[in-house]
Amino acid sequence: MDLNELGVEIVVASARLTRMASRDVSALPHAAMRLLGRLDELGPTRISDLAKADRCSQPTMSTLVQRQEEQGWVRREPDPADSRASLISLTKTGLTELQRARREAGAAVAARLRHLPAADVETLERAAAVMHTILTLDVVEDAPQ
Repeated sequence: MDLNELGVEIVVASARLTRMASRDVSALPHAAMRLLGRLDELGPTRISDLAKADRCSQPTMSTLVQRQEEQGWVRREPDPADSRASLISLTKTGLTELQRARREAGAAVAARLRHLPAADVETLERAAAVMHTILTLDVVEDAPQ
């Protein structure tokens, strides 16, 4: 399999696995889990950047942020770089909710992992480590030929 095909297989499998696992999450609605996860990854972020990262409109993201703010899961603070803008960040309560949702999703995957041979589980442990490495690589795209 060439690297492009492998890339497609990884993207499709990881997206399907994420959807399967999130079906069993009762702690958070899916959109809230995505927002809190993004804030956990990025740190304090403007709504416009959150919308871009989530590939939704700014008004849609504003509504989602407002709902999570009402829950006490995110907070809005002035952006020190631009007094007209706000930064959205995760609260301790929001992080606790995100961790609970992640544990629920992990338990859904673990229920299936228990049915795999030990060698496959070991392969997945290595694959998870490689996926984390992929996420931290700074890659310069190949120039078009």
